[in-house]
Amino acid sequence: MKNVKLNLSKQLIIITSLSFMIMIISLIIVLPQSLEPFFEETVYSYLDQPLEMFDAGHNPNRKFKNIAYIQYNDSEVYISSNYKDILKVDDYEVLLNHIDENHGKFTYKGRTYYYSVTNKGYNKKIAITTDSYIKILRNSMLVIAIPVVVITFLIILILLLLWSNMLVVKIEKLKLKIDNMTDPNFSVVKNKLEIDDELKLLDDTIDRMKELILSNEKYRREMYQNISHDFKTPIMVVKSYSEAYHDGIESADTVINVSEEQMKKLENKVKTLLEFNKITYLQNSYKNDKKLEVLQIINSCVSKYKKINKNLSIIVKRDKKKVLFNGTEDIWESITNNLLSNAIRYANKEIIITIKEDKIIFFNDGENIEEDILKDIFLPYKKGVKGENGLGLSIVKGNCELLKYKIIAKNKKNGVEFIISK
Repeated sequence: MKNVKLNLSKQLIIITSLSFMIMIISLIIVLPQSLEPFFEETVYSYLDQPLEMFDAGHNPNRKFKNIAYIQYNDSEVYISSNYKDILKVDDYEVLLNHIDENHGKFTYKGRTYYYSVTNKGYNKKIAITTDSYIKILRNSMLVIAIPVVVITFLIILILLLLWSNMLVVKIEKLKLKIDNMTDPNFSVVKNKLEIDDELKLLDDTIDRMKELILSNEKYRREMYQNISHDFKTPIMVVKSYSEAYHDGIESADTVINVSEEQMKKLENKVKTLLEFNKITYLQNSYKNDKKLEVLQIINSCVSKYKKINKNLSIIVKRDKKKVLFNGTEDIWESITNNLLSNAIRYANKEIIITIKEDKIIFFNDGENIEEDILKDIFLPYKKGVKGENGLGLSIVKGNCELLKYKIIAKNKKNGVEFIISK
């Protein structure tokens, strides 16, 4: 199907032109027909006026020149001299045969006649005319109405064209904004007077979308830089020790030990990155329809971390014997491991995990987190306390959102809490 290219102004002109044609047709054909009863009532009122003048003893011929009169009784008949010119009939008796009411109309030889009758004693007076008076009324109405309609229509058309031009300018600006959505240096000068309409709402939405796109782009670049740095550091360490071994500075055992240590770090970083990407993948496909008891999973994770730092006390408390939460073992292992790993890094003496019916609290007695860090602590690679950064807390937040839970970090007098709530 071939597309017809028409801008909004041309479309508006076509639509308004069609509307104008329809309006004129209605005005010329439909309106007069619908007003026909009104015209007829006007004719009857018009015919009654000369009859009233007759009754008052006045001659109406001069004033009502398009009306013929017939007056008769049992003995005589009076016919106005103009009846042949007006009625176009030689024999008036033919017309009298059609008159049987006080007011009415009839058709004779293709011509329509209107009449009005009064009876005073034995005298009967008839005022009669053709449909010429109605035609005059119609033409008078059209002569008045058509110019008014045309002028009104032209004013409306001009206003619509001005409005459509403003609309086109706004839409073109929106198109420019969309075309340059990813250009941070592009901007459109806003009008001093902005109408708060749907287009302004769309304009504001596009502005917010651009901010989001640029923010995501900045976040993506920072992510790539952080990931590159994360992977580059252990590789550079291994490379440095390898070169030192070839230069005879380091022994083979030292190089092997350092390489194994760095490879473990690199392996953990790869696992963390894969876990982070897995959450992004699952956001649109994960069915949150499984429940399990988290106590066993948390105890299993705690037993492993107790061996890492034997000087720390890790305590698990619970309100009820059995508490069910949404999720799978893999997800809750990931949440618990990342929160425990973070807690062990900052705790002084103890970590307390409290399992309640509607929430799980991970507490450590480490230093409070600065407020500017606290609000962004779940962002990927956001620097935290002591300049540490990574994906651990981002993975925790992503998993919680996957399960339709929320997590917050909160400073306490003697430490820090991470609270997962239903």
